[in-house]
Amino acid sequence: MHITFKNLVLVSATLSSIALQGCTTPHRNEGVVNHITNNVVRMEVNWGEYPDRAWSPASYNVMARYHHWDENSIQYRWIWPQATMRRDLYAQVNEIAVVADGVPFLRHGDLVDVFVPPFETYNYGQLKAPIVIRLVCKADDSDCIEKSKKELGGKNEIVSKGSPDLSRVAFTKTFDKTGKRLIPLQ
Repeated sequence: MHITFKNLVLVSATLSSIALQGCTTPHRNEGVVNHITNNVVRMEVNWGEYPDRAWSPASYNVMARYHHWDENSIQYRWIWPQATMRRDLYAQVNEIAVVADGVPFLRHGDLVDVFVPPFETYNYGQLKAPIVIRLVCKADDSDCIEKSKKELGGKNEIVSKGSPDLSRVAFTKTFDKTGKRLIPLQ
């Protein structure tokens, strides 16, 4: 086959079209989903909270649009934690998680425990999403992080199987609908 500029443009356009098709809905690896669903996972905060405004993935994240981010969602605390699993399953997990009341301000690198409900039930507008249930270690607490690694066999792993008692978990509107902070940072 003789390669011409026209052929290169055609191939490039085809590959771009195929790549963009994957951006319409979130895709999940079934093995990873089964591993983390209805479990508490130790995760590292990838994108933390902002001290002066709400964090919103809605404008650029397929997951947020697919799972019904709405104008009320921005009023709550959200982070983007991730976990690199190595003990029971080798995988990378990235979630958008709502932060429960009582959890201190979270920054990049903090370790948190996140309850991950069934993927098909996510609805960010109704706060049906992964939930940060506790801060485990601050990013600058190397002793705590090392202890966590020893306890779990890795920095990020399944902490407990099954749903924890979420009956006392609450979420307070921390921001107005424009993302301005209503409740002072503690």
